Amino acid sequence: MNELSYVEKLSLPHSVLLDPETQRAAAYTGNHRLITETATPALVQYAQNPEWKVQKFDARQHAQGLPEWRPLPAWATPDVQARLLLVHLRPHGVQSDAEWQTIPKK
Repeated sequence: MNELSYVEKLSLPHSVLLDPETQRAAAYTGNHRLITETATPALVQYAQNPEWKVQKFDARQHAQGLPEWRPLPAWATPDVQARLLLVHLRPHGVQSDAEWQTIPKK
């Protein structure tokens, strides 16, 4: 496997905004840019690894100062936001390039 540069690692999915009811998800880079509003089934499945940090989406916090961070996908309407989960796709510690390359692209 090839070594990944810092920029390549940053452009991979680092977090997923997941609707656990519909299994719809959006993916974000390491600097919180939206990669896709419709994550692939492979990425949704990858995001359900119990090792990943999962937190409930906080719509109030997002509106107060972070709307430019992780812009919401069009499907994340106010009625859906109450059930959204934010999944961080990196375990604690440094990952090898091989581990980085297991993350589905979108």
